[in-house]
Order: sequence, then structure tokens, then C-alpha cells
Amino acid sequence: MKKDKQLKDIEVCSNCFSPRIVPYMGYETGKRFICQDCNHISVVTIIFENLDELVKALKNKRGD
Repeated sequence: MKKDKQLKDIEVCSNCFSPRIVPYMGYETGKRFICQDCNHISVVTIIFENLDELVKALKNKRGD
């Protein structure tokens, strides 16, 4: 992977901001995701344009 290539469109859990989300029941129940970290099931995810935006949001959530 090239140094100048950054991750794009990082989709995260709307509850804990983890990127470890997978389709819930293979989309048999509609477009739902389950987080592998907090087990939250949701139809809403948050998409960040790059890793820097995700880090900034996590710092704001934490209060830094």
C-alpha cells in the first residue's frame, strides 16, 4: 500500500464508533447492522470521510 493512500469512507457504529460492523442476519430483516464490539443493532451508521475525521470525532466525544 502506498504511503500517500489513505482510508476513505470509514463506516462506524452509531453507538460506540467502532468500525467493526457487519450486516445483521444477512440483510434478511432489511438493511441493519450489528456491531461486533457493543452488539448494538441499528439501521443507522456514521460515515467518516477519512481516519482523521474519525479520530477528531472520538476526541470530541471523549472531551479532549
